[in-house]
Amino acid sequence: MPRGLVSKLGALPVILLLLVVPISGAVDLAIQYSDGTPDDGVWLAGDQGHAVLFSPPDNWTLSRVAVCGMLNRDGIFVLEIWDADLNLVYRTTDLSGAYFGRNLSWAEIDVPDIKLERPFFLVLFEYSTLFVGIDKNTTLNRSFVASRSPSMLVSPSDYEWLITAIGYISSRPPRINASSENLTDGVVIRSDISDPDGDLGGVSLYIFDQKSGEVVWVERADLSGSESEVRFIWPRVVYSVSCGSELVSPVVAVGTKGVPENISKYMRYSSPCLLNLTDEGPFSDAIAYFGEDMELHAIEGLDGKIHYLSKELFEALRPGARYSDYVRDNITIIEGRSSLRFLSIGETLSFQRPIYLKRSPIFHYDMRLEREAAASRYTAVLVASDIHGSTARSSLDLG
Repeated sequence: MPRGLVSKLGALPVILLLLVVPISGAVDLAIQYSDGTPDDGVWLAGDQGHAVLFSPPDNWTLSRVAVCGMLNRDGIFVLEIWDADLNLVYRTTDLSGAYFGRNLSWAEIDVPDIKLERPFFLVLFEYSTLFVGIDKNTTLNRSFVASRSPSMLVSPSDYEWLITAIGYISSRPPRINASSENLTDGVVIRSDISDPDGDLGGVSLYIFDQKSGEVVWVERADLSGSESEVRFIWPRVVYSVSCGSELVSPVVAVGTKGVPENISKYMRYSSPCLLNLTDEGPFSDAIAYFGEDMELHAIEGLDGKIHYLSKELFEALRPGARYSDYVRDNITIIEGRSSLRFLSIGETLSFQRPIYLKRSPIFHYDMRLEREAAASRYTAVLVASDIHGSTARSSLDLG
């Protein structure tokens, strides 16, 4: 069986969480000129220090320093930041034993956020209290032995100090202007999006029911570059799921992207849910796939485990194979006891009440995706993001 039916839908949970998880607008980025694994350790006596030259990317701010070290004896260390001209930018002093033990291992040292736009040096003076790890397999000429008064640098032997600069990239948020136009069979929602840093990532559309506060429609478009115009069409419908006389509404369903042509008609729509094999569990996050016929054709866990394939989808994936053998050996669903709880998005993420799977898989579980005409007042929320996570939003009253 092909692995990972939901690989085409991998971004869906991230898309859904954009509205409910705060975005910091900053992404950690470490700068390291070694393979990270110590081949040996070296301590330096007197006012000699371990120095590494770093070249920061644009919009980068230093926040922490990581050192691979091992305690040699009790005492102090001094960590300094020098600019490219060997002038002191920052200094901190602490006890070596507060960070390092009797094995060569990594420790992080907090520093105040310092925006560094030019090459700089991290210099560790350990006064023979520490063995600092070295990488003998990497030679980038980034490591030096430093001395003070006056500040001087000497290249060591053919190795690099295991010292890492950790910081984050600050990204200016995108800009978004949105408008809508009513059609006879839906609403066109347009957005003009730009980004001053030229690193657009995508835009997501959410349609909210103003009365219930629930999301009834989700779409996303991936973007790149500095400017883009995106056009979404909401057909003024709300998705629900039925099973016999049971019905839950609204549910989140999106068009599945990147599905091979031979199976696309069976995986037209994807809906996140919680699979309960029995009321006692186990429970697992899953995706339910519905076809162009709106019938349920597959259930797959986010861990990649396939719990159900319809006869039509199975035969498209495995021509000539016996579906009865597949049902006997692979399907984990228990008729009448296994249920799906479909995702609901409001102020928080939650799940609808359980809806139980009925009938034999050979004749399709009696579960369908339904489209209902929208019958409330709605708000469109557009969330534009760049590749670093900075976001901008725009809201429209759709009536």
